[in-house]
Amino acid sequence: MEIQIEGNRLYASLKDKWLQVKPEDKVRQKYICRLVNNYNFNVGQMDQELQVNNSQRGQGSSQT
Repeated sequence: MEIQIEGNRLYASLKDKWLQVKPEDKVRQKYICRLVNNYNFNVGQMDQELQVNNSQRGQGSSQT
């Protein structure tokens, strides 16, 4: 897998769409490529910006 950049657009493999190039997206795509190429992960095993339940700040329980 390789990072695909055309002009000012970057292909986000996990979203299956082209995005405006931003530094954080380049880092994310490099990391995804590393997982696929070096550690044999499958793109189907990953997700991008996955919402998890109770992920807002201040919702965790505090123990005193």
